[in-house]
Amino acid sequence: MDNQPQISDDKLRLLFALLFSSPEVVNLERIRQVLYPTPENAEADSDEKVCTPEAVLEELEHFSPRQHLAALEDWMEERNLPLVLHQVGRSWRLLTSEEMADSLQAVRKTAQKETLGPAGLEVLALVAYRQPVLKADIDAIRGVKSGTHLRHLLDLRLVRILGRADLPGRPFLYGTSKEFLDRFGLRDLEDLPDAGRLANPAEQIVAETKPEPAAESESPSPEEELSAE
Repeated sequence: MDNQPQISDDKLRLLFALLFSSPEVVNLERIRQVLYPTPENAEADSDEKVCTPEAVLEELEHFSPRQHLAALEDWMEERNLPLVLHQVGRSWRLLTSEEMADSLQAVRKTAQKETLGPAGLEVLALVAYRQPVLKADIDAIRGVKSGTHLRHLLDLRLVRILGRADLPGRPFLYGTSKEFLDRFGLRDLEDLPDAGRLANPAEQIVAETKPEPAAESESPSPEEELSAE
C-alpha cells in the first residue's frame, strides 16, 4: 500500500485560486505564505485557519512550493482546463492555453489598451538588448529624440531606471522591468531572440550602475531629462 504523503486537493484548489485571482505574478514565497500561513504572516483579524509552525514544517518537509506547482499542472490537465502555468523570472502566473488563442483573438483585440507604435517598440527593443543604456545612446542609434517614448514606456512600467551613469550630469541608465518579461511571455532576458547587431554593445562608455541618490541640484530628475529635447 502506498503510504507516501500527497498534496491535498484543498491545497491545489487554493493555489489555483491564488494564481487565478492575482493581478501580479506570484513568487514562491507568496505561495508558501498563502498555502501554509503562520501566526507571523497571517493578519491578526483574519478568520483563515492558521497552521502552527510545527505543522508547516511537517508539510513542507515533504513538498516544496515548486512541487505544489508541478502537482497543480497535473491537477489542471486531469480536469482538461484551458490554462497553463507560465514562469516569469522567479514567479508564476496562469495563462490561457494556445489551443484557445484563435477563439479569444477577437476578445484580446478589443481588450488591449496602451498599445505601442513602431517607434515605441524600437525604443523598447534598444533598451532590452543594450541595457543598461543611456537615453543619449538610444537617440544616437535612432537618429531622433526618444524622450517621449521612454517616458511612455516608464508609465507602462515596461522600462525602469536602473541608476545613474558615472558621467558628467550623471544621466540615467535604463533597463527593462518584470512587467516587460510578463508582457512578452519571457522567463528571463536570456529568452530574448537573437537580434544580431542590435544586441552588440553601444559605444564604450565608462558607466557604473548606482542606486539612485538623494536629489542633487546638478542632476536632473527623470522628467527633466526626458523633457530636455
